[in-house]
Amino acid sequence: MNYRKLLQLPQKWTSRVMNNHAIWLGAAASLPFMGALTAVAVTQGNDPAANKPPVQQHVTETLTLPPLQLASNDSSRYWREEPVQRGDTIARLLNRLGVRDSDATRFIYSSPLSRDLLKLKTGATLSVQLNDQGELFGVRFLNDDENGESVLVNIEKVGNNWQASADAPQTEAMQTVRAVEVSSSASAALASAGIPVEIRTQLNEIFSDQFELSSMKRGDKIDLVYETLLYNGAPLTTGNILAVEIERSGSQYQAYYFAHDSESGAYYDAAGKPLKKGFNLQPVANSHISSGFGMRYHPILHALRMHQGIDYAAGTGTPIMAPADATVDTVAQQNGYGNVVILRHNNKLTTLYAHMSRFQPGLKVGNKVKAGQVIGYVGTTGRSTGPHLHMEVRINGQAVDPATTALPTRVLNNSERLAFSKQSVKLAANLKLLRDIPVTVAQLD
Repeated sequence: MNYRKLLQLPQKWTSRVMNNHAIWLGAAASLPFMGALTAVAVTQGNDPAANKPPVQQHVTETLTLPPLQLASNDSSRYWREEPVQRGDTIARLLNRLGVRDSDATRFIYSSPLSRDLLKLKTGATLSVQLNDQGELFGVRFLNDDENGESVLVNIEKVGNNWQASADAPQTEAMQTVRAVEVSSSASAALASAGIPVEIRTQLNEIFSDQFELSSMKRGDKIDLVYETLLYNGAPLTTGNILAVEIERSGSQYQAYYFAHDSESGAYYDAAGKPLKKGFNLQPVANSHISSGFGMRYHPILHALRMHQGIDYAAGTGTPIMAPADATVDTVAQQNGYGNVVILRHNNKLTTLYAHMSRFQPGLKVGNKVKAGQVIGYVGTTGRSTGPHLHMEVRINGQAVDPATTALPTRVLNNSERLAFSKQSVKLAANLKLLRDIPVTVAQLD
């Protein structure tokens, strides 16, 4: 036998394998399969007991709970706000809240405060301080005194005794923002967003020379920045609208409040032009506003000026003129107002003039008066510390700032335009933030 040939066979076979591409391809294709076989082999080679489910063991252990603090030991208090409904008294409203405190009720109606101050106005807000057990610790609300000025009626429990007061409170101002989209009507959207009635009334009047708020339709938008006045950290009332932007039927409308001085101001568009024409005349010629509308934060006194109108400084006997055409609605003597005349200018707007020394002879209810016609003379009747004219403007019975809704709006001078521009830029930035948010914003005050 030729052993040399036998030795050459493996060499030739190896050479063929190395040079045969088909064999290499087949080997490569079989690798996954071989791996799978290997995996199966390894798995099957493991201990069968490892495939059995784990043994579950139930352990029961008694836990000791911490002692439960009963609510009766909780002395925390909180304020709750409740809207005043028609026919409400303090006692009836407290009863609706589940408060049964006969001592408090007895004190409220025997307190040194007058019965008129304790009468609740429909639409107002009553704030009540309670704890979780329904114990009463305080009641407060805004009301008008005999002079027509708003005061904070505050009834609170100090120690074991109750005390009452009615004063103008010290407050701080906070900017509140709202972004509202109209779905059915503007009034419904504003109410749903929790915007106070005073702000809604202001808003309706700001653009009244251009359009009615009621004309806004679904998809229109309202962005607002206004003052919320805080008393002891809690919202008490509102001040002025500081800035507003309305998108109505594809058109943009903007308004910015600018204070002329510490007592009055008006609304202007982004270019600084007056938004409202106002009445043609002031009720007292060549006079200035000595005390401004008080439901706002006073920039100098840093306090809430609780004043439902404005006062003109003028001497006794100075003629008082109708600032616009109107119908005489009231000629009478009314408690703190003294001699008062009320003029009706249209279905929703009335003006009031108080503390007159005397009426214009022959002036009667139902008379038509023209702008500039004398209706009475400045005096100090009623509750007044000196001669002046107290004037109020009411929209559907709601007191509003005469300076922003009815009085002639003056054009800004150069220095005022510069100040207005700096102020409006900051407020415009707040409005832009609201525009960039694609949802309705209802800030928690």
